[in-house]
Amino acid sequence: MAAIAQKANTILIEVGSSSKDDLEDLESGEGELYKKIASAVERLKDSGAIDPEAQPVIFVVEQKKDDDVWGRY
Repeated sequence: MAAIAQKANTILIEVGSSSKDDLEDLESGEGELYKKIASAVERLKDSGAIDPEAQPVIFVVEQKKDDDVWGRY
């Protein structure tokens, strides 16, 4: 698969691992994870790093775990 170049106006915020409850709250537009993301976006808007009318797009990525200690062959 070819690599996709990141555009100048693309901003990625990594928030680390989150519990299932945090992700469910995020889907509802509430909770600590939502507040953390909203705060980061607001700081970027206030600093002029992004347009004040910019709309965030949130992706949740789940890391698959190996089935066993040795992984799959």
